[in-house]
Amino acid sequence: MNEKLIEEFKKVRDIPYYIPLNVNENDLCCSGKHRILAKKFSDLGYKIRYRVCSFSWDILISQKDIISVPHENQCTHVFLEIMLENKWVVIDATWDKGLSQIFHINDWDGKSNTKIAVPVLEIYSPEKSEEIMENENADVIEKDLKINGEFYKSFNNYLNSVRVKQ
Repeated sequence: MNEKLIEEFKKVRDIPYYIPLNVNENDLCCSGKHRILAKKFSDLGYKIRYRVCSFSWDILISQKDIISVPHENQCTHVFLEIMLENKWVVIDATWDKGLSQIFHINDWDGKSNTKIAVPVLEIYSPEKSEEIMENENADVIEKDLKINGEFYKSFNNYLNSVRVKQ
């Protein structure tokens, strides 16, 4: 069955990463991709939980023209944990293979932890992580986009400019 998990992981990982710029766009950033993956793994009968951590954009990216666009520097990142053989295993399918020139792209063997896609400042408890995910709604997204929307647009454009076509 792990072959099916690996296959589903790769399918979601290789969806081009994209931060939605309004509430009607497909969410293909870390939270959206991991919602897709969580459903696939759950449908296969596995126990899944969301995990959220914090990171700083200025540690993740160094391009001055992007990082200089006004934004909140500290941000959250979503990844998953899957229960395998009575232990939680970290799964992070954030960066697609086309971004291999700028980010570490996770491969997954179906049993071991993957690397978390961002430089972690703090990993929140499973309870706090679940609360963050449950409280994400249109109002929260709109508020975030008012503050960070132009930055996200610049980041998306940068990723599209460096993404290698697969």
